[in-house]
Amino acid sequence: MAGQTPDDEIAAAETEPAAEETAFILEQDKRLSESLIWHLQENFFDKQGINSWRDGIVPHYITSNAFIADAYARVVFGFLRDCTPPDRSRPVYIVELGCGHGRFAFHFLKKFKDLHSRSPLKETPFKYIMSDTSERNIEFWRTHEKFQPYLEEGLLDFARFDPARGQELKLMHGGETLSAESIAHPMVFISNYFFDGIPHDAFHIKDGKLHESLVTVSSPQEEPDPSDPEIIGRMKLSYEHRPAEVDYYDDPEWNNILRRYTDRLAETAFLFPAGALECIANLRRLAGGGMLLISADQGASREDELQGCEEVGLAVHGSFSFRVNYHALGEYASAAGGAALLPRHRANSLVVSAFLFGDHPGGFVETRRAYEGSVESFGPDDFFVLKNAIRDNLGNYSLEQLLAFVRLSCFDAAILMNCFPAMLPLLNDASEIQKRETYNLIHKVWETYYSFGESTDVPFHLAGLLCQMRYYREALEFFDLSVKEYGYSPGTYFNMALCHVGLREMDRALECVHKALEMEPDFDPARGLRVQLESATD
Repeated sequence: MAGQTPDDEIAAAETEPAAEETAFILEQDKRLSESLIWHLQENFFDKQGINSWRDGIVPHYITSNAFIADAYARVVFGFLRDCTPPDRSRPVYIVELGCGHGRFAFHFLKKFKDLHSRSPLKETPFKYIMSDTSERNIEFWRTHEKFQPYLEEGLLDFARFDPARGQELKLMHGGETLSAESIAHPMVFISNYFFDGIPHDAFHIKDGKLHESLVTVSSPQEEPDPSDPEIIGRMKLSYEHRPAEVDYYDDPEWNNILRRYTDRLAETAFLFPAGALECIANLRRLAGGGMLLISADQGASREDELQGCEEVGLAVHGSFSFRVNYHALGEYASAAGGAALLPRHRANSLVVSAFLFGDHPGGFVETRRAYEGSVESFGPDDFFVLKNAIRDNLGNYSLEQLLAFVRLSCFDAAILMNCFPAMLPLLNDASEIQKRETYNLIHKVWETYYSFGESTDVPFHLAGLLCQMRYYREALEFFDLSVKEYGYSPGTYFNMALCHVGLREMDRALECVHKALEMEPDFDPARGLRVQLESATD
């Protein structure tokens, strides 16, 4: 969408300071998971809040669109079918970690509620918990109009929660505290673009021996405030490899993973997801039994993807992120008696994984089936690849093909905005049936749309499509929605004038033209339309 950084164009940070630059050392030879960079990360999101995504600083589309939410809803529903609780007086809790702007939560709730309400499990209550460490983000969700119906129905609550540091969830709306003692059923956890931004450790294997990679953080300038998140855009990381024992951690299962990597991998650098593993351990304690964790991020799901790396790198996009070692998370889940559902093919941009913990006599058949159908066969990563291919060739598609793509996206507004420039001229020659299909699709997209103030004015564009089809009254309704969120502009007044002309409401059209010219006196199209309208009324 306009103003956003494409998820497939994340800039990689340098890992070695340029030889000709003066490097000011901020810290030297630290274990990566103990580096100051994680404090900078927290400060960045505390400072930016929703603007992290609203201003297009941090990529987010790939993990917050309607298609991925639809896939997750189907997997979670499969888990609910596997684990139908005998006590239907208490809800099944679905907890999203690091909800950020909240768009994924809205898409998921909309889809999951529909699946749930039309199934034999509709008497099994559920509650979705949106969590974050940022009070500013939580306050944004609590007042968002799209969430109010779910709050009123008791399907939604909020919590300030850091799974790396806590094992209890205090719900802000309902007031109850969730803990291992109070949870009655298996829980579901969702983490998108979350594990990539919490502590990792770095290692290097050379000559069959394990080495820890200690990080040095430098900047090309002096940094009087070492907590300033602006440092992220300037910092450079370099590594010193030092021999390490495979019994590196206190947890024997973590060490077993390191041992297997040391035995099986040739010379390579790799990341170990220490922060993610700590989070999972805490989530297991919170759940007190069975749980499903679904996670999506850039990363590696197979051992061979860890091979042949000279150095671990990070991507900088206002904040920063590392590639998640999902293979290690899968090894941990298997060792704990659980199961890992990982894509069998190499992901292009996004690894969508699911981890199951707890005993189940049926082996989580429904969850596995849903993962196979919604992720493995054609999933969010495949959809993103297809989206980019279509975006780059929009002029080659017919109106029917563009409409089909929007339907495939689960009526995602960003996809319709991508298709808008190609779709608009095609509507000139559209049949009445095609126009009716487009009209219905526009309303579906609007029902699915969740705004957090991005620069793209979605209702304005929807009004433009309706106006192009001569659905003038309906277009005016969407122009009013645009004004509600973005205020009046000369272009809005001018297009409203065109709608009134189409409805033969000439006085109202002239009024809109005058207002457009008051805001922008040199707006030539409005000046020309004013002349026509004034001549017609003489």
